[in-house]
Amino acid sequence: MTKKILFLNIIIIMATFLTGCWNAMELNTLGITLAMGLDFEDNKVLLTAEIIEPVPAKEKPSMKRGSIVTYVQGIGENIFDAFRDITLKFDRKLYIAHNKVIILGEEFARKASVTDLDLLVRDHEQRETAYLLIAKGSKAYEVMGVASGLEEIPGNYIFKLIENFKYNPKVVKVNIAEYLRHFYDMGQQPVLGIITKKEKMKINKIEKSNEGKEYELTVIGGAAFDKEKLVGFLDGSETKAFNIIMGRIKTGIITFPTPNIIDTNSSETMSVESDIKSEETPGIDMSTVDIIKMKTKKNVDIINGNIVLKMEVKLRGSLEEVTKNIDISKEDNIKKMEVTCSKEIETYIKNTVSKVQNEFESDIFGFGSAFHRKYPKEWHKVKHNWNDIFSKADFQVKVETKLIRTGLTNTPIGRIKGR
Repeated sequence: MTKKILFLNIIIIMATFLTGCWNAMELNTLGITLAMGLDFEDNKVLLTAEIIEPVPAKEKPSMKRGSIVTYVQGIGENIFDAFRDITLKFDRKLYIAHNKVIILGEEFARKASVTDLDLLVRDHEQRETAYLLIAKGSKAYEVMGVASGLEEIPGNYIFKLIENFKYNPKVVKVNIAEYLRHFYDMGQQPVLGIITKKEKMKINKIEKSNEGKEYELTVIGGAAFDKEKLVGFLDGSETKAFNIIMGRIKTGIITFPTPNIIDTNSSETMSVESDIKSEETPGIDMSTVDIIKMKTKKNVDIINGNIVLKMEVKLRGSLEEVTKNIDISKEDNIKKMEVTCSKEIETYIKNTVSKVQNEFESDIFGFGSAFHRKYPKEWHKVKHNWNDIFSKADFQVKVETKLIRTGLTNTPIGRIKGR
């Protein structure tokens, strides 16, 4: 009898602590958010949320593009207050566990402090993997609602633009966790991605539309910070150089001026004739290398009491496009292409570092962290004014390019063999 009572007591206790679905949220009570925008309006936080409309699959083909989502706005003293303001005019509570992108209006980015984003870290729903973007030159809500790709949901469209970083590293791909890590690091300042809206060039279609202007979004460039202060923007080439220095590039392309190589046609087995006269049709003068592997190394040395920033880049790539009549079957010509490519990368990097040193005066590259690792005792003496030291330090860069593939042909397209 005692055993039965004990067993019943155990069951009752377990039932108390293992009650299922005590905090369940039904799908028909939630507003699932995929993108969110933050702005300042009359010194208050204006929150714009993109919410998926729960539509039966059979109705989707008959729906207009973009009608699968709806947008709601709330205004408050802080972000949480703005969230709750939405409940007074929208029939569902926002659910941000699936939120992928957070867009900050430029005014918000310039005026807000990192503490204004406290909710994004403190709240248990918001994931730290959500990307952060700054709407350059506009409000966050002005760039939301545009989907000029094949993706029907604008939030997913923006998310996939950022994910295209692996094809073209002119993008800064930073989430909440990475931003905060750089914010707390005294040896490296944060950089966020940017997003801009521009008018889309129209192409004459069979079915002409009377809807007026069409827009598309672009995520080219980056926004540099000094802690929480927005200090300036990087363009596409500068952003690519930034990603090279940071060692983030695994794939992508490098475009560089095609070198002027005079082919003497000294080989008897290589009888070639050009059908293109470069002086009459200058055309495109740029060639392209596809990155197969890129390794970077940052270093800081103290030479004669002066701090010198150093950078080494090693690139292995495939020659994907060659302009001009260059016979790349010759080893000397390949080496000249490698040297020209290396010089172009060096120019990218030097110009970008110079701009950041002179205009931003903020170490966004992490040379301070490299200095900390190498000279820990000296770091404690300079860490509080490292940005000033960084902006005045000498910079050296060395790039080595190795072309290991040349595509399907070695003969220039403007030449004919066997004449």
